[in-house]
Amino acid sequence: MSLIDDLKHLFEPFASNPPIILSPDECRDQYDKSRQVFNRRFDFMPSVIVQVKDTAQVAALIEHATKNDIEIAVKSGGHDHEGECVATGKLLIDFNLMDSVNVYQASLPSSAGQVFGVRIQPGAIFENIKTKLDEYHFGIPHGTCQSVAIAGYTMGGGWGPWTRKYGMGCERLVGATIVLGDGSVNYLGESAELNQELCLSDDKIRKDPDQNNSLLWALRGGGGLSYGIVTELVFRPFKLPSIAQSFVIKSDSFPALEKIKAVDIIAAWEQLTAPGQNPNLIGTNLKVNAKGVKHASEISENALLSWQLNGHFGGTKTELETMMTQWAYYLVSLINQDPCLTDSEKQQQANDVIHEFNEFYQRTCAHAVEFNAATNSTGYSLDFDSWDREVGGIQLETDEPAPHKITSRMPTQSWGSDGRKALVKSLQSTLLYADKTNSNIAAYITLGAISGQYYADKQQLSEQDKVSCAFPYQDRPFTIQYQAWWDQPEQGNDPENVAKQISTRFYENRAQDWIESCRSFDIPDTRGAFISFKDAAVKTEDYFGDSYESLIGVKLDQSQDSKCLFRSRKTII
Repeated sequence: MSLIDDLKHLFEPFASNPPIILSPDECRDQYDKSRQVFNRRFDFMPSVIVQVKDTAQVAALIEHATKNDIEIAVKSGGHDHEGECVATGKLLIDFNLMDSVNVYQASLPSSAGQVFGVRIQPGAIFENIKTKLDEYHFGIPHGTCQSVAIAGYTMGGGWGPWTRKYGMGCERLVGATIVLGDGSVNYLGESAELNQELCLSDDKIRKDPDQNNSLLWALRGGGGLSYGIVTELVFRPFKLPSIAQSFVIKSDSFPALEKIKAVDIIAAWEQLTAPGQNPNLIGTNLKVNAKGVKHASEISENALLSWQLNGHFGGTKTELETMMTQWAYYLVSLINQDPCLTDSEKQQQANDVIHEFNEFYQRTCAHAVEFNAATNSTGYSLDFDSWDREVGGIQLETDEPAPHKITSRMPTQSWGSDGRKALVKSLQSTLLYADKTNSNIAAYITLGAISGQYYADKQQLSEQDKVSCAFPYQDRPFTIQYQAWWDQPEQGNDPENVAKQISTRFYENRAQDWIESCRSFDIPDTRGAFISFKDAAVKTEDYFGDSYESLIGVKLDQSQDSKCLFRSRKTII
């Protein structure tokens, strides 16, 4: 019996609402669409794809796979940067059809007041999650990319534009439904209450209502797939700020900014995001573009690099203007400390920054919009997709897949001047130098703020009152993500597309070599990496830090995965 026939027989009890089974020999268009991952460097061919529709189907499939030693891969949104959610020759479980989002009122003690939760299936993407939650004026910490699905994002930790105020996405996870390696179903945390009748009716179903049980702890930032197949996540939402707005400042917003060293821009952004600073700054990142140099001797810690500061602010335009004016004066203080400038140059540059910044801000504020959730029945739309997705002619605001390579670093609490200087030097490379052929490569870093009000407050809580998370970098100031993206024009005979394809070939390998060099670049006061910015060449232990050994214990003791089918290159085992 073929695998396809075997699966059809397995799912006969689900005849009223069967899963969709796709093979490369049948339904080829659907098969190709389902196996597609966001990173177009990869083109994997699963042996068969099963688009499941509920937890029972997943449980039956996992039990069958374990008994028959069928290797699996699991895809929710396909944004794994190493494409590990799909694999050639393996059975692919695709959650594309499990994408519901439902708000409910939680059954908590009356002293807690009216508390709500959100049940989200793993295939739901942020574009649809946000639309649903806006109806209730609720939010959960989400990312900047609208087509990312909730499961991988949460289990990777979940950085985004809400992190400074509400923490990583995994901090809001209060329950989950997980299928273990023997096909049993475990309802964790609040999911045990939501599925109470099921928990009592089937000996293959378990429940553990403890909010800090070891499996739920592992799902909060301990990586995907390792511990089981999650079929539903439950979150505690927050009320949207009554007033909020997104803002962007670029190095070319006015001439004075283009004269400021990259190390000073980075230092000023760090001051903006420091613990205890600017509680209304809900989230922010800083993008700094890499620069090609013809000779290594041109590399300098004092380099001028183009950049873009993106922010999400929970306050009025006046409050935002006050914060950014203070930021401008902090830039001036750094200029005045620059030993490479004469006194007159310092004075001129400082005057230019303040004068041009005031003019720029008055000009942009005249057209700015405050999004008021209290008076808008659909919440408000905040422009997160443009935070770092438009560079070098590559338009990614609409989340079009493209080939890319990334890696990451995590600065420690002792991060300072030496680290910044090395970081800036790593952004200058002969590998990125374009001579005769125009390059379609976009190479840059993004720094994503972690430190803020949420983690400052969490540090003051007792261990009993803290949300228990496997995400190991809650005390780090920010993430460092190196990125290289390049065009992949549609195939065809259009001369412009053909020219782009040819020009890209000259630089693609060198862009990936640049990422390799950044991975090993000597940057003081960095340790570890962020699993959501996955690079297969980084050791697994480096992604999980102090949580690594405990996560291995959860895998071995809790997953019921006797044949280690829950496995890819960067799972915990």
